[in-house]
Amino acid sequence: MTVSSVDLSAERKGILAAFIRFLNDRLGYDFNVEKEFDKRFLLQKYVFLAKYLGLDLAYDYSLYMYGPYSKELADDYYELARQKVLPEASLPPEFNADAFVSLVKDRDAKWLETAASILMVLEKYPGMSENEVYDILRMSKPWLTYESFEKVYKILSMKQPV
Repeated sequence: MTVSSVDLSAERKGILAAFIRFLNDRLGYDFNVEKEFDKRFLLQKYVFLAKYLGLDLAYDYSLYMYGPYSKELADDYYELARQKVLPEASLPPEFNADAFVSLVKDRDAKWLETAASILMVLEKYPGMSENEVYDILRMSKPWLTYESFEKVYKILSMKQPV
């Protein structure tokens, strides 16, 4: 590992820590990833969705059963949890915090999973139609109705992610 990659990793963890503080302040998110699956799940989706609103921490994601998942992100939040005190850093000015809060506030886990999954499919397959995206997601999410998919899809379309 080079010095620059170590510096980049530390900087990314600092920004992740700032984002976790932001989530706590603005959404009441309790950072308890070591004990609660739902906290890890939510953080994975929040970080993924924030990328489309100006906070790209450059994590690599794969599409899993519960939507986008990043092992690198998991490693970072477990390391931050072990530190007990989050490092000080600021969120970048290009992050549209208000739009992010507007997008995710009061959304349940299924909504976040659906939204993040839609964006990941569109990222991997640009130009795919709404129906094609739905067909792909139905393979791993048999519970997903077209009506609920369409509601999320329309909201994402109106937000015009960056």
